[in-house]
Amino acid sequence: MTAIGKTWIGVIAGATLLLAACGGGDPQVSGSSSVRPTNTSTAPISVATPSPAPGVVPGGPPTITSVGGRPSSAPTTAQPPAAATGTVVLRTVTLSGIPVPGVPVHLSLQQPCDPSSNDIPVGETAETLRRDGVTDDQGRAAFVTEIGCYRFGMTAPAGTNPVPEGMHTLFLVTPGSTATGQLRFQDTPREPASACTESTIETELGVDPGPAATIADCDGQWGVIRWNTPGDNQRVITRTSGTWATYVIFPHNTCWSSASADGVPARLRGYFNC
Repeated sequence: MTAIGKTWIGVIAGATLLLAACGGGDPQVSGSSSVRPTNTSTAPISVATPSPAPGVVPGGPPTITSVGGRPSSAPTTAQPPAAATGTVVLRTVTLSGIPVPGVPVHLSLQQPCDPSSNDIPVGETAETLRRDGVTDDQGRAAFVTEIGCYRFGMTAPAGTNPVPEGMHTLFLVTPGSTATGQLRFQDTPREPASACTESTIETELGVDPGPAATIADCDGQWGVIRWNTPGDNQRVITRTSGTWATYVIFPHNTCWSSASADGVPARLRGYFNC
């Protein structure tokens, strides 16, 4: 009995101590809940990580960036504008307007110079571009070239008589326009009809008049003649200073470029090589 009594005393003492410990916490405020408030946790907010800028591909389109919420193209390197051009036509004619074909002509751009002034200051410009050509059957040579101030001229073929007119200039002012320059020759006195006769040609050439001749072409200035004898004896002849002279005897190696520069008319082109 004594042991049981001590046991109960110990249980009671332990319960008393436990109650004292529970009552020693924070006192409850009148009207408050005995349940302690709990913290409400919110789902975490996702923060977007900026994507790296796309790489620039050489030769590809420019990278698009955003400026103030608006798309903006990356700056590009500006290409210089193409030079404005027009057309220059050079004509080679006689004083009476007859075309002179096969004349080498040239065109020379002079800078610095304002074409709208219609003047090339002497001694203040230099040639920066040169174009060369040969006039066609109509005595014309055309060049597509840039706007500017030009000098032009020619190399007169042998047997011609150019008019001494000094320095030639022209001005190409407006893009797409055409400017014309003219180079002139003296009119050649018309030869008498007898100039193209067989006897006249043979006498002036100093050849044997015996064999019969065929005159394939003759305008009093240029001609083609051959004789009815074995072998190739055809020749192109030209009349200078009032008498016939041999230009080439067949066979020959004269190129047309050389012949045209010498004044051979275009109608005789088939008698030349190259």
